[in-house]
Order: sequence, then structure tokens, then C-alpha cells
Amino acid sequence: MAKLLTRRHDLPPTLVRTGLLLVFFASGLAGLIYQSIWAQYLGLLLGHTAYAQALVIAVFMGGMGAGAALAARRSQGWRGLIRAYALVEIVLGIAALLFHGLFVRVHAMLTDQWLGLLPGEVLAEAARWLLGAGLILPQSILLGMSFPLLAAGLIRLQGSERGQTLGSLYFSNSLGAAIGALLAIFLVLPWIGLPGTVQFAGLLNLLVGIAAWVLGSGERQRPPAPHAQPLNETAERGGLLRLVLLATALSSAASFVYELGWIRMLSLAFGTTLHAFELMLAAFIGGIALGGLWVRRRADQFSDPLRAAGWLQVGMGLAALISLAIYADGAFEWVGLLMQGLSRSPAGYAFFNVGTGLAAIIIMMPAAFFAGALLPLLTSLLLRRGHGERVIGQVYAWNTFGAIVGVFAALQLLIPLLGLRNAMLSAAGVDLLIGLALILASAREHPGRLALTAASSVALAGLLIAIGQVHFDPYRLASGVFRTGTDRLGDDLRMVYYRDGKTASVATYESFDGQTRFITHNGKVDASLSMRPGAPTPDEPTMVLAGALPFAYRENVREAAVIGFGSGLTTHTLLADPGLERVDTIEIEERMIEGARHFGHRVERALEDPRSHLVINDAMAVLAASARRYDLIVSEPSNPWMAGVGSLFADEFYRFAASRLSEQGLFVQWIQLYEIDEALVGSVLSALSPHFGDFQAWMANSSDLLIVASLNELPDPELSRLFRGELGIELALVGLTQPEQIRLREFGDRRWLQAITRTLAEPPNSWYYPRLSLEAPRTRFQFSRAERLIRLAEQPPPARRILGIGGTLPAEIRPSRLTHFAAEPATASARSALKELRSGAMAVIEQPAIELLARRSRDCEWLSSNSGQIAWLDAYSSAAESLVPYLGAEYADALGGQGWLECPALPDRIGAALSLASLLVGDDPDALAQASRRWMQLLEHGALPEGLYLSEQAWLAGQAVYLAREDYAGWEDFRLEFIGLVEETDQVRFLEEVLGEYANALLEPAYLP
Repeated sequence: MAKLLTRRHDLPPTLVRTGLLLVFFASGLAGLIYQSIWAQYLGLLLGHTAYAQALVIAVFMGGMGAGAALAARRSQGWRGLIRAYALVEIVLGIAALLFHGLFVRVHAMLTDQWLGLLPGEVLAEAARWLLGAGLILPQSILLGMSFPLLAAGLIRLQGSERGQTLGSLYFSNSLGAAIGALLAIFLVLPWIGLPGTVQFAGLLNLLVGIAAWVLGSGERQRPPAPHAQPLNETAERGGLLRLVLLATALSSAASFVYELGWIRMLSLAFGTTLHAFELMLAAFIGGIALGGLWVRRRADQFSDPLRAAGWLQVGMGLAALISLAIYADGAFEWVGLLMQGLSRSPAGYAFFNVGTGLAAIIIMMPAAFFAGALLPLLTSLLLRRGHGERVIGQVYAWNTFGAIVGVFAALQLLIPLLGLRNAMLSAAGVDLLIGLALILASAREHPGRLALTAASSVALAGLLIAIGQVHFDPYRLASGVFRTGTDRLGDDLRMVYYRDGKTASVATYESFDGQTRFITHNGKVDASLSMRPGAPTPDEPTMVLAGALPFAYRENVREAAVIGFGSGLTTHTLLADPGLERVDTIEIEERMIEGARHFGHRVERALEDPRSHLVINDAMAVLAASARRYDLIVSEPSNPWMAGVGSLFADEFYRFAASRLSEQGLFVQWIQLYEIDEALVGSVLSALSPHFGDFQAWMANSSDLLIVASLNELPDPELSRLFRGELGIELALVGLTQPEQIRLREFGDRRWLQAITRTLAEPPNSWYYPRLSLEAPRTRFQFSRAERLIRLAEQPPPARRILGIGGTLPAEIRPSRLTHFAAEPATASARSALKELRSGAMAVIEQPAIELLARRSRDCEWLSSNSGQIAWLDAYSSAAESLVPYLGAEYADALGGQGWLECPALPDRIGAALSLASLLVGDDPDALAQASRRWMQLLEHGALPEGLYLSEQAWLAGQAVYLAREDYAGWEDFRLEFIGLVEETDQVRFLEEVLGEYANALLEPAYLP
């Protein structure tokens, strides 16, 4: 290796040129990986607000601009530019290999030590930004130096065809960047995480540096190429240079407005996911690459390159205007077709990404093509006019500084003030004006007004047509087509509010009768509320219980924080407690609060109560900058498939959140069980559980889980005190009027949740291995559900009740008529069925199994036959499946046959069935253990048919009785005696594994909180 690096290699110029283009392709691939991965790293340090996003891009682009300017200023006197470029790549590679370890140390010191010592939030914010900038600015400067150094080195090597050289380099680097965007997110990041991905890019840089060093070994040590022609008077005054640099900066600013605007626009159609973002980024950079490819053989051949640049600029503006027209209707219809036509499978999701990627190409690539052709052409123009090679770096620097202006203009001014459509129209107008200015400058050198007249007419006509004819329909923009497959909200809905914010577009709309209102974040419904009493939406119990449940554990909650405003109902509910002194609600998008104002009285306290403090910022940034320790933190962000949200369900976040709690503080986490699979839920549970001493989970509805966690042991919740005063009113509005209704929703205690977590056996979701961000978009597309977990709540097994988890509604409490939580209407149905069974009156036949059981139970002679008993057991077991999970001890006698089964002598196995079912809902665990053993013995001897629900429950309940006694040996004996007898469904197998993990915990010396 040493000999390879030190010897001189006289390689053919063609081979050197081709090799360097391949090297720069790989460099572009690594560079885009850095941009993508650094953005995720710095998002963890600085947050995901629009301001943070803009500053991250500004640091990155500013560093590149500074590097290009440095290369422009210094490199003219350097010899061996290709080897200088090689050294830049090698240093970049070394820095990348060290980056992750440095970031982790800096982040830990900042959040755990330094921020708590700094007086005031301004200093804390400044410290975060200085450290964040310091982590990527040096590498960004090196990245900025790479293009000017390599371009100038190649031009020195070839001596002519400058335009072809510049275009080829621009093409190869941009093509590598486009591929890097896809490679990073779809392959490398899922495989080796953020640390491995940035190190992969670093190794690539090292290989690039070594290859460039070898290829540059034969570089002629000669001064910069001479001017192609003497400077004329205009060039000497720098008029052309100033015009080109200004045009480059403004064009770059417009391009970044386009890029950010397109990403925001297409996110409304594709969904706000990491996959969609990288597909759009790849389409944009791919267009730039094709522009460089097209111009590389033409840049040196244009007789009037300034006029050609003007027409390219006009073409760019017109292409942007056309993209708006295509997007306004076509993007949503296309995604709707994809959603309706593709299967909900991994392959279907792959085709969905291909389809949305094609849509991004059609919309973004034409304008990006013109942008990609323009920079090499303008640089070549200056070189042809006699400016030295330093203009390569100057043009590149002004291009990056223009990008910074574009980013801040788009995120801070144009999009929030004018909206997406008008921001894009403004950028297109800038491009058209630049094009006309360049054509006008050309006309001064080459007299003739035809080109200027034609360009002006085309530009003006295009802009006026776009302003007059292209409209963004808010009913399309808020449709959430990426979830529903419907490309427009229905005519039965009425738009109340729609605004484009700095980070998201927010809509509030209502049903035509005004009964229900919805608020959406980038097309995804974040909350829905009923504006009139009596018909709460499924979202309301989740938000109300998230705010109410903590008070069942602690009465002295004084200061609380809520992550995610949504509709504001959670904050409104918290403030129903008169003892609460302060609630900080942290929301990243200000438009969400504006949209939520249309929920009026339903969220009034969140908006008007002086104890309510609304903070527009990133949650991590706010909690890290504050020295406050909260008595309660409620984490209720948007869905984890949305880009940036997954970090709030990560191991590192839970560790951090636990450190921000007071000694007796509580942490409440919302977890969706819809549009997600059990593996991802398991990864969240694995992330959360190590950082809290105790926790308990509740179902708010049939697919929303709430976990209440504490650093210390949780007391038994006093649910009755939730129904006092204003808090009780809020609960009543969502159909909860009795403590027992909440007890019915208990999902599990710490031991049960840990057993589920160990059964699922998933690695924790992490900031650095972001499974949720990468995999949840797929589960959303597939309409996945954590089925086995949902079924545990909807059809709770008696085993769970035996272990002290949950309960049934007492007979004197009538279930509500609401259907949000399936176990409550199922309870009403079970009571009705048992009543009909006992009365024999089948007035309304809605449960065929119950009717069949009633008819067959009247025929005692038939019950005495073997075939009759088998058929009866089948019917009774089927009926028990809809009765046992929902009935309490008050119904034990009725389930045991009292009042409906009056045959004088019952066969043994029928008696066993009646006894087992009765005890499964009763409260005599010793008798249940005996009945379960008796049933399993009958099964072992072949006296029972296979596949009975009662057999499954005898097997599970028998184990649970021993576990409730903490009798590991008894559990093991029962299990070993009867294992393999029950025909296991997926649900039974899952519960068996959970019980096994529950049992294993008994062997651990510290299994108690």
C-alpha cells in the first residue's frame, strides 16, 4: 500500500479522467449520506422545528460555501490540486469514523450536565447550537472544497473543454448523491443504523481519497490554465462576474424554495415519512444530475452561453409552474389509485414507494434538470470570458449561500406567510426574472430584441396562467389519501380552517351538521371531537384518560408537561384539576394551536386558563433547556411513522424523560396499536421498561394504549376520585361515569407488561437504530394491527383476571352504549344473551350459538347420548367464548346452568363444562385449579372434542392460579403434566409464552418494584 501511494503513476489522461469521475460519483454518494444522517443526528440535539431544520441546512450549506470560497481564494497558487482533493476526502473519512462517538459524548454532557448549569434558556439554546454547528461545520467546509479543487485540477489536466469537464463532474457527483439518498434510507440505515451508516460513508471517503491520490500522482505540476482570451473592458470591471454570481445565488435560492415546497406539497399526498422524503430528495438531485449530463457536451458549443443560460432559467421557472398544475390534481389521484390497486403487503409497499417516486420524478425533475444544467454553464461562461479558475469556487460558494437564503425564506417567510402555492409562484417569478435579466444582458452584447420579447411573453403568460388557473384545493390537501385512498374529502364535510405552517399544513374541518370536528397535520387526522354531548368520537377517551388517569395515582400533581397539543383536549382535561399549578404544552407547529381554537369550549382551558403555557418548540429541546422537574409528563405526539416522531418512542428519550421527573413524578405514554405490528410495539416496550421502576397500562379505546409509569412503585389507583368536579364532567362527556368502567380497561401491570415485552423479544427502538421511523411507514400502509395485544383487551382471558389485572363490570352497572372499547358493548351483549338463555325467549336472534345451545339444552334424552353430548359441548363452549370474558362472579350460577339446564342427571363431562365456566367467572381460585385439572384430565383421556374454547381457558387459567400464588413449582408441574393437549391457536400460544415469562420472573430476586 505504501508503495502504491508514494510512487508516481503515469496513467493515460482518459483513464485518469474516467477514474476521477467515478471517484466523484462515490464522493457524491457519501456526501448525501452525510447530509441525510447528520440531519437526523442534529435533530436529536437541536430539535425538529422549522427553525432548527433551517439552521441545520444553513450550517451544512454555509460550511460548503465557506469551503468553496476558501478553495477559490487559495487554490490558484497550489500545485497538485487532485492530490489536495484526495487529502480532503481522507480527512472527511477519518472525521466520519469518529463522528458517532463524539456526538454521543457531546449530547450526554450537554443534556445531563451543561444545560442545567447555564442560566436562562437563551444561553442553553446558544450552547446547543454552537456544539451542533461544531460537530458538522469542519466537515461541511471540506465538502465545499472538494468540487472546486477537483474541477480545477481536471481543467488543468485537460486544458480545454471546460464546460464538458464541469458538466461531467456535476453529473457524476449529483448522480452519486441521488443514489446515496436511496441507499442510506432503504438499505444501509436499516442494516447498520446511524453509527454504521456514517462510518460506511467515511470508509467510502477513505477509498475515494486513496483512489484520487493514486490518480493524481501523475498530475502535471503546472500553474493554472491561461485565460482563453484577454479580458474585455466589461469583464475587467467585473460586471459579468457580478451578474453571474448574483444570478447563481438567486437561482439557488429559488431552487431550494422549490425543493422544500415540493417536499411539503408531496408529503400531503405521499405521507410525511422518511421514505417519502428520501424519494423526493433523490428525484430532485437526479434531475440536477441529468441537467449536468445534458449540458456537458453543449456548454462549450453555445455561441451565446449567456442567452442560453437565460433560456434555461426561464425554462426552470416554467417547469416549476407546470409542476404546480400537475400536482394540484394529479398527485392525489395517482396516490389514490396506488392505494386502491396495491395489496396491503411488503411487496405492495415497495410498489407504493416506486409509484410515489415516479410521481416525484414527474413533478420535481424537469425544473431540477434546468437547475443542474445552469451551474456548469454559468461557470463555463466565466472561464470562456477569461476569468481564472478561482471562479469555479466563487460560483459554487454563491450557489450555496443562495441556498441558505432560500431555506430561510421558504421556512420562515414564504410558506407560513403566503402558503405553499404562492411561495412556489414567488420562486418561479424570481427564476423568470433572472432568465430575462440574463437574456437582456446578452442582448446588449449581441443586439436583437426578438429573444427578449419572446422570453418575456412566454414568462409573463406562464406566470399569469398559473396564478389564474392553478389552485390548491384544501379538500384534497387535507384528504390523507396516503391512508384512506380517497383523494378528496367528501361533500358532507366543511372546511373551517386551513393554513400552511413552518413545519406542516394544518386543517380543521367538520361534519356538515357541525356535530364532529377534525384537525389534521399534513393530511393525517390528529384528533376528532364531538361538539355536542352524547356522541364522543373514538379519539376523545384517549385524550381525556391521558389527562385524568395520573390523578388516580397522585393527588399532589403541581407541574405537568404535555408533548403534543393535538386538539388540546388532554391539556384541557389536566387543567380540570384545581390543584394543578402549571401545564407546559409543547407543540412543534404553531398552526396546530390556531386550528385547535375551532374546537371552542371543548378545549377552552388549554387556550384560556392562565395556568396553561403553550410552547412552540421541539419537546427534547424544551425539556433539556429547562431545569424544571415535572410531577407529570404526558407524551402524546403524532403517529410514530411520521418523520421525526419516532425519536419520542426511543430508549434514549425515555431515559431522558425519566431524568426530568420529580421524585414521585409520573410519565404517561400513548402507544397506538393500529397501523403498527406487534414487533414495533415490542420495540417501544423494550425501550420504555428499563427506565421506570413501575408501570401500568390501560386501554383508552380498542386500539389506543396508555402506559402510566413511575420511577418508584405505583400505588393502587383510586379511580373513584377521578369523578369529582370538573374532571368527572370531562369523563362523563366520553361515556365514563363509573370507576368500574375504567377498571374494565386495565390492560396490565408491570409484571404482565414485562412478560409481554419478553415474549415479543424485540430490541428497543433507539435514536441510533430508528426502527419505528423506518418500519412504521410500511405497517401503516399495510393497515397492520397488533392483533394479539388488541384481542387481549377486547376479549380478555380469565387468566389475566386471575392475576389481578382488570375486571368485569359489576351487575348493577349498565354498560354504556358507546362502542369505542369493544369489551363494553360485548358485556352488554353477554348479559343479554345469558338472560335470553335463562328465559328461553329468543325474541331477537342475534347470537346463533346461544339459540342453538338453548334449543339443545331442553332435550334431556338427546343429552344422554354420546353424539348429543359432543354437540352440546361444542355449542356451550362456543357460547362461553362470548360470555366468560365479560361476566363477573354474579353470573357464575347462571353460567353453571341454573335456570336453563334442568335435566335431573347430567353426564360428567357436561357437568365439568358447567363447573369450569362458572368458576372461570367466579372468585374461588382453589376450586378453579381443581376444575381446570379435572377438565385437562378429561381431555387427556379423549372424553372431550378438540378445539374447544373451554379447553384453552382451562389450560391457561390453571397455570395462572399457580402464578397468582407465586408457586413456580406448582405452575411447572401443571404445565408439564398437560402440555401439548390443547390445540393451540396463535392467541393461545402467545398467552402461553406470556405466562411462561411471567413465571420466569418469579425466579428473579428483584422482580418486585
